[in-house]
Amino acid sequence: MEQVVRISIGARMRPGRARGQGVMRKNIKRARSAFLLWLAVMMASSPAAGHGTLVYPMSRVYRVYESNPENPAFELARDAIAIDGTGSYYSWNEVSRNIPEAVRAGLPPGYDYSPWVPDGQLASGGRIHREDFARTYRGLDQVSSQWPATSVAAGETIEVDFFATAPHDPSVWDVWMTTNDWRPELALTWDRMEYLGRPEVRFSENHYYFDLEIPAGRSGRQVLWVAWQRDDPVGEVFFSASDLLVSSAEGSGLFIRADSNSDGMLDISDPVRTLEALFVDGARPLCLKSHDSNDDGVVDLSDAVFSLFFLFQGGAAPGAPFPSCGEDPSEDGLPECENSAGSC
Repeated sequence: MEQVVRISIGARMRPGRARGQGVMRKNIKRARSAFLLWLAVMMASSPAAGHGTLVYPMSRVYRVYESNPENPAFELARDAIAIDGTGSYYSWNEVSRNIPEAVRAGLPPGYDYSPWVPDGQLASGGRIHREDFARTYRGLDQVSSQWPATSVAAGETIEVDFFATAPHDPSVWDVWMTTNDWRPELALTWDRMEYLGRPEVRFSENHYYFDLEIPAGRSGRQVLWVAWQRDDPVGEVFFSASDLLVSSAEGSGLFIRADSNSDGMLDISDPVRTLEALFVDGARPLCLKSHDSNDDGVVDLSDAVFSLFFLFQGGAAPGAPFPSCGEDPSEDGLPECENSAGSC
């Protein structure tokens, strides 16, 4: 028997099924709204994928990373790893905070970040508590004159290089430097930071560059502090702290005893530099007095030995000026430094 199939177009759906599909549509809408709300919260509460830091002058966080977090090359790096763990320093590009208040304020030059980055926490960007941050950087706030530093001269213009693993635009940049009464034995505090302005930046191959004139009145150890602020609702801002060794434009003849290579710290490279000055042709001393580690008024093999004993055998420390810059209090026959050592 032939079957007849009737197709009804526009037939009325049974009331029960209509109600069921209506409820399903409402649930889908609610789920979609909830997902969008969750996504917005996550974007606002967690850093974006792109970050960065200063590589010239090199920031503290990048120096720790460059020293190898698994086997740090200098003591402050080892201490920083012990404080924060290796993960923080493999994530060297995440010294950041979300501060939408700065955007809502109109991003004024020299914005006051102190409510989020208080005194003593400038290098870490205020990221010191594990209950608040997955990665902390408290080790960068260590107060010490032994942070490796970049040598610059007062009054010169340098090209600052910020390595951005992903660029953020629009954004603004603000620059601070420690005041001349700051000393490396002091924590970084806002009352000893001078705002230097908002530079114009250039971008090329994941690097932002800008020119910075080192203030003419600076000398000795200083810290450059840079804030890179995104101009968007999240308001993420990246902080960099870089140690500088500023030589005086006047050439005051300051130096650090035993700091033979004028990098601002005493390590194995200094006695090696003294040996080169003594025995390698053409190895001209930067400042002869800095090679006189034992302060006997003569630069000879005993100075390298003196430094090695201090570094590795618990020997006596070099005499003044050490470990900070200063004039030679001793009367000797060594010539005064024609210019301040690079570390001063």
